[in-house]
Amino acid sequence: MSFDEYDDCFVWACDRCRTKAILPPGDFWGAVAELKGRGWLLERDENGWGHTCARCRKTMSAEILAMPVNRTERGR
Repeated sequence: MSFDEYDDCFVWACDRCRTKAILPPGDFWGAVAELKGRGWLLERDENGWGHTCARCRKTMSAEILAMPVNRTERGR
């Protein structure tokens, strides 16, 4: 998990590049909305929460598009 809460701020860190987003305290869901508005991806899986900044999210998308296509015949 890459989230910390302090008396004076909320801090999220990207799991890939460690870029930090520091937002004012008091309104957690407002801060989450702000991050999503900035293009961050916040998702939960079996290992807990993951946080990805907009720049790394774009890189991940480009990596997926660059993967070779596995062409197999189905139904035979």
